[in-house]
Amino acid sequence: MQLGWIDFSKEERDKVLDVINLLTEEGAVDELGIGIIRDSFANLFFPGTSTIQTRAKYFLIVPYILKEAEEGKYGSNPETILKRIDEEERKCALKLLENDKEGVIGARVLPHKWVARKPSNIYWNGIRTFKIFTDDTLSIPEYVKLVCILREQKNAAKLGKRNDDADENDKDDKDAGDVDGFNFWHLPSPHNTNWRENLRIQLLPEEASFLKRQIIKEHPESLLAFLLKNHIDVNKYDSFTALYEDIKDDVSEDLKNDMLMACQFDAFIQIAFTQFNLIVSAERNIRALDKWNKIKVNLKEYAMLDLDVIYFRFKIANYALRTFLNSLRSAALADDIDKIRQIIINRENNLKGKARAKVNRVGEFDENAWVGMEYLDYRFSNSRQIINDIYEGEQVIDVQNR
Repeated sequence: MQLGWIDFSKEERDKVLDVINLLTEEGAVDELGIGIIRDSFANLFFPGTSTIQTRAKYFLIVPYILKEAEEGKYGSNPETILKRIDEEERKCALKLLENDKEGVIGARVLPHKWVARKPSNIYWNGIRTFKIFTDDTLSIPEYVKLVCILREQKNAAKLGKRNDDADENDKDDKDAGDVDGFNFWHLPSPHNTNWRENLRIQLLPEEASFLKRQIIKEHPESLLAFLLKNHIDVNKYDSFTALYEDIKDDVSEDLKNDMLMACQFDAFIQIAFTQFNLIVSAERNIRALDKWNKIKVNLKEYAMLDLDVIYFRFKIANYALRTFLNSLRSAALADDIDKIRQIIINRENNLKGKARAKVNRVGEFDENAWVGMEYLDYRFSNSRQIINDIYEGEQVIDVQNR
């Protein structure tokens, strides 16, 4: 399937890129089109995160820059302000690179170039999800335009009421769209005006404490909040399933059920992922062969999951996706391997067209390399860095309090 659009403005372009990014953000390509279920689970467990986020610090750097724009430090024209925001993000990246390399967005292209997907674009959804920015409907360009309008209204109100009674002036100022009265931001206080001077990728103690508090407050039932609240060592788990097995008796019943459902879906979809790799490698992929030997022993057990519960849980209305998964389940329960393979071939052909589908290009790929996704971890591995960054910031607090 090919996508095209008419690019009328930068704002519209950014929105389209956001949609494309959501469809393709997983590290491995979603060859069989199950990403909507994977991402639904991921958003449930790790809200506000994405696979292209690098470090937790950007949840604060971006707001610091945007708050300065709101305060009028970048001018009063929306287009000029947006350009300045871009410039400031690039300057911050250069400053970070003086002290750090790991996780700095733009490290591979700076100082000569800058990235197409900027930190503000990558982290904006998370910033809104964690209520660091208090309005979850505005895009950054919309926010900038609104701030400019509010300031114009405030200034016009002041000019128009100069000859009126002072008390009446005060009242009108409050009603005139005072940007300061909208409270767009919830940030660590006080806001340090010299925060760029010693900018590091590590969270400051107050930033770590704030970010942890916001996540737990805004998404208390999420897996992310549970891990942070209980200071779970996430580095000792090499998979989402391993995490589930260790903490399943400690989490809430609802979270336990959702995690179990996610593990069951992962086990089920391994049938498709593994057979897909056997098809495109002409059954020469050793890793896929080894995996299939283990899967086929439990084939019917893996296919016993209740797909209707998942469809209902996440409001999955995509008929083609539901048909694919239901057919795959039926074939697995019947132990019909040939039918499983044909269902997979048909699915990729329907998604991409026969010319682009890899199942029709056997021999073109490295037979020892895994093609597409191998397993689902629902952003656990990506969220691990965010969690570790918060832990590291908290350790600084502990040291300072000793």
